[in-house]
Amino acid sequence: MIVTASSSHALPVNPHTLAQRIERRLRAHRRGGKPEPVLLVSAAPVWPYDPILPVNDTLRVRVVPCISTLAIWEQLAESHELPTAILTDLPEEELGIGILSRVHRRRIVSMDPWTLITEAFGAQQLDPRLKELSWAGRALVEATPPGGWPRLPGIVLQRDTALRHLAVERLQLAQLGTASEDVDPSSLLRWSAAPVAPQSLATLSEAERTGLLDWLTSEFGPAVRVMAALHEVGHVTDTLPLGLVCEALWAADDPDSLRAQGRVDQYLGGIHLDPDTIASFAATANRTMVGLLTTALGRENIRAAARDSGFQRGGGEADPRQLAHSVLDRAEELLLGFAATGAAHHSDILRSSFTHRLGEAAQALNLAAKGGATPETLTAAGQAIDHLANHHLAAHYPHRVQRAEMALRLARWLAEPAPAPLGVAEGVGRQIEQWSWVDLALDHVWTGEDAHAGLAAAYKLIHDQALRRRRELDRAFAVHLATWTGSGGKPGDLLTVETVLPRVVAPLVQEGNRPVLVVVIDGMTAAIAADLGDQLAKQGWLEYDPLASRPGRKTDARRRGVVAALPTVTTVSRASLLAGALRTGGQSEERSAFEGNPLWQGRPAKLFHKSTLQGEAGEVLSDKVIRALSDPRTVVGVVVNTVDDGLRYGRESADAGWRIDNLGVLRALLDYARYQGRAVILTSDHGHIPEREGVLRSVVEPVSARHRTDPAPATDGEVELAGPRVVTDGGRVIALWDPQARYLPRQAGYHGGASLAEVTVPLLALLPLGAAAPSGWRLLGPQHPHWWSTTVEEAAGSAGVSTQPAKPAPVRRSDAKRSSPATTGTPLFELPTEAPTALAAPAAQTSADEPDGLVNALIASEIFEAQHSLTPRKMAISKIRGALTALVDANGILPTVLVAEKAGEQPARATGFVTTLQRIFNVDNFPILSLIDDGRTVRLDMALLREQFQLPGGRS
Repeated sequence: MIVTASSSHALPVNPHTLAQRIERRLRAHRRGGKPEPVLLVSAAPVWPYDPILPVNDTLRVRVVPCISTLAIWEQLAESHELPTAILTDLPEEELGIGILSRVHRRRIVSMDPWTLITEAFGAQQLDPRLKELSWAGRALVEATPPGGWPRLPGIVLQRDTALRHLAVERLQLAQLGTASEDVDPSSLLRWSAAPVAPQSLATLSEAERTGLLDWLTSEFGPAVRVMAALHEVGHVTDTLPLGLVCEALWAADDPDSLRAQGRVDQYLGGIHLDPDTIASFAATANRTMVGLLTTALGRENIRAAARDSGFQRGGGEADPRQLAHSVLDRAEELLLGFAATGAAHHSDILRSSFTHRLGEAAQALNLAAKGGATPETLTAAGQAIDHLANHHLAAHYPHRVQRAEMALRLARWLAEPAPAPLGVAEGVGRQIEQWSWVDLALDHVWTGEDAHAGLAAAYKLIHDQALRRRRELDRAFAVHLATWTGSGGKPGDLLTVETVLPRVVAPLVQEGNRPVLVVVIDGMTAAIAADLGDQLAKQGWLEYDPLASRPGRKTDARRRGVVAALPTVTTVSRASLLAGALRTGGQSEERSAFEGNPLWQGRPAKLFHKSTLQGEAGEVLSDKVIRALSDPRTVVGVVVNTVDDGLRYGRESADAGWRIDNLGVLRALLDYARYQGRAVILTSDHGHIPEREGVLRSVVEPVSARHRTDPAPATDGEVELAGPRVVTDGGRVIALWDPQARYLPRQAGYHGGASLAEVTVPLLALLPLGAAAPSGWRLLGPQHPHWWSTTVEEAAGSAGVSTQPAKPAPVRRSDAKRSSPATTGTPLFELPTEAPTALAAPAAQTSADEPDGLVNALIASEIFEAQHSLTPRKMAISKIRGALTALVDANGILPTVLVAEKAGEQPARATGFVTTLQRIFNVDNFPILSLIDDGRTVRLDMALLREQFQLPGGRS
C-alpha cells in the first residue's frame, strides 16, 4: 500500500503520549456488556512498541497501526478482548461515514501537538512565542520521555522552559548529568566534545535542528553560534578545543597567530567572527575546560564518576579525565594545523604551554644554579615556577610542579651561608630546624623530572651542589660527635633516646589519667617527620613543644631533636628508647622493659610490634591493640616498621616522601587516638640515609652497612666513636659519616653511621584539635625555615629585593575617597620601622616600633575604638591584646589555633574568634587580618595596619 502524502505530516506518538490521550477519551466509558471500543487515532501508522499499552493501573489497550482503509475495516470486523487504538494518517474524507460510524464517538481522536504538550506539562495555556515555532510542537511530542514531561508549576508553559526540556532530551544532555535548569554555554560545550553530539544532531529533522540551534544561539550566545557553524561543516566536536585555541591565538600578536586567525574563519566555513564574539567564546571554552579538568581531578573513583556524569564513548562509559585530555590533544592538533604552535605560550590550559613553562623553570633554575643564586636569579626562578604552578594542568601533574618548587628551595638555601655546627646540640637542632627540610627537598629533586631534559639537568646541578654542602656539614658534625661521645656524652638539656620516656612521656602519665600513645616509626628521619608534621596539621592535629616550659625556666617553643644511641642500629637505639636506658635487645627485651617501666607508676602499659599489630581479614588493627587503645589508663606503645622495611626491600612508589597512608597502621592508630583524645608522641629510634649512587667500601667484617668494630683506624669519610654512649662490646665503633659510602651490598637506604640524618631522631608531640594541653606544653606554629616558601613575594623578602615596583599605599581613613586595597613593597616577615631620630625615647617609654608599643598605640587609637564599638558582641580588650601581641611577635604569621590560645580562647573556637577580629581590624574591608592556608593560618599585614589605624610608622 502506498502511503499518502499526508503521512509525511503525521505525528508519530509514543506510549506515554498515546496513553495520556486515550485515558481522557475512555475515562467516562462504561462497558456494560458492550463490545470493547475501537478508537481511531490521527497519528503516523507506526508503533515500534509493545502492542498492549498499559494506560493506567486498570486499563490496557491494544494498539494497531493501519496504513489503509482496508486494514481499518479488517480491525473493525474482528472481535477484541481489549479496547483497540487504530493509528492512521488518513484524512476523514478518505475514511468515509462507514468507518467513522463504527469507532468510539464516531470521530477521530485528534493528536494536536499543542494540546498534548499543554496537558503533558500540566499547564493551561501556552506561551504565544512557543506556538509561533512551527517545528517545536511536533518535536516536543516526539521527544516526550518514557515517564512523560515533568508537570511544572504555573498555568502558562513558557517558551524557554519547554525548549530547555526539549534540548535535554534531543541532545541527550542527561547523559552528562545536565538537567533543564542546568543548561548553559559550558554544559553545551562539554556536550559538544562528546561523541553523542554529532549523532544526536544528525537524527533531528532539518527544521527542528535549525530551530533548536537558533534558539540556543539566541539564548546562550557566541559559544553556541560557533558550535552551530562547526556542525554545518561537520566539526561540532571541535567546538571546545577550538575555543581553547582561539584564546591563545587572539592573545598573541605574532605574524603566525594573525595568519592563523584567518584560518579559523575558513575552518568555520567562511564565517567571520568579530573580536568580541571570539573573546566571549574563548572565555566560555576556557571556563568549561577548567571545570572539566577539576571534575576529573576531584573524583576519587574515575569509573564511578564516568557513570555519574554519563559520558559515553563507543557505547561504553568514558573517563572524564580521558575526555578532558582528548580535548587538549585535539587543541594541539588544531594549533599545528593552523601553523601557530607558538601561540600556545599565551594559554593557561594547553598542554604545550605547560611544557613551555617547564622549560622556563628549567632555564631559570639553571641560571640560579650556575650564576651563584643571586637575589635577581632567585626572583626570576620563583616567577617562572609561579607561572608553572598557575597553569591549569599543574594540578594534574603536582609531582612535577612540586619537584620544581623543591629545586627552588634548595637554590634559596644554597644562596645563604650555612656555617658548620659548633657542637652536637647545635647540629641536632639545626638538622631539625633547617637541614631536615634540605634533605626532604633533596629526596624530591633526586626523584627527577618525567620528560623534560632541561629540567632534569637543572635538578641534577642543584642536587649535587646541595649534596656537597650537606656532606661538609656531616663532616663537621662527626668531629663534634666524636668529641662529645668521648667525653661521656652528657646530654644536659639535649634529648637523647634514653631520656625520651622519662622527660617527655612520664610527665604525661604522671598528670593522672591522660591517655598516651607512643609511636616509634623505626628508621624515620627528621626529613620524613617534617613532611608528616605538615600532613598532620592539615588533618587537625596540633603540634606542641613538650619541653618549652619547665619549672624554673622557659625556652623558645620549637620542634625537638633527639640524639640516637650509638651505633645507630635498631638493636641499640630502639632498645634504649623503649627501656629509657642505654642497652641492647630485641623485641622481647623491648616489650618487657617498656611494659614494666616504673615510670608508669602502676598504670598498665602495652607495647606492640609488627607481628601483633594487624588484625585478621577485614581488620586493620588486632583485637589486642584495640582493647589497649580503648583503655584510657593504658600507656600504649607501637613500633611501625614500614620505613625500616623500605630500606631493605625498597618502595614501589615513584614519588619521594612518605604519606600517612603509606606508613602501615599509622593512620588507624591516629584515628583511634583522636577519638579518645590521646596525647601522641611520634618519634623514631634512628634515622637513615637513602641510596644515592653510594660507593661500596671494602672492609674486613662490617657489622652494618654503616659501621664496623675492627681495630683498623678511621679513614676519610669515617669517624671513631668511643664512650659510654657507644653500646657495643668495648664501647668503640668506626662509623661512616659520609652519606655516599657503605660497607654492604646496595639497598634502598642504610643506617648505623654518624651522619646528621642517622644520629638525629625527630620527636613530634601531638594533640587532637580541642584537647587540653598538658602542663608545660606550648603550641607550635609552622616549622618551615624561611627559605622554604616558594612564593615570589616571600622569596624576595628573604633575599632583600622587591619583585615589582612599589604600589601606592592604601588611602587613609580620613580621606574622602578610597581606592582598592594595594600591597606595599614591605617584605611579609619584616616589621616596618621609622627612620632613626636624633633623640632616643625615654627609657620608661615604649616605642611604637616595639611590639608592646604598637599594640598599645593601636588600642588607644580613635579608629580602633570606633571599630570595636561596632562589634555586636564586644570582645574583651585583653583577648584582642593577646592575639595582636602574639601576631606582632611572630612578624605577622601564626597558626589560627595559636592565635586563639594566646588570646585565651579554646582552640575549637579559633576560626570564629579570628573572624570576629577581622570585623574589628579590616577597616573598610582592607585585608589587614587574613585567614590563609585553608583557614589554618592567620596573617597580619602590619604595614597596612599602621596605615589604616594611623599609627606611627605609617604613611602620612
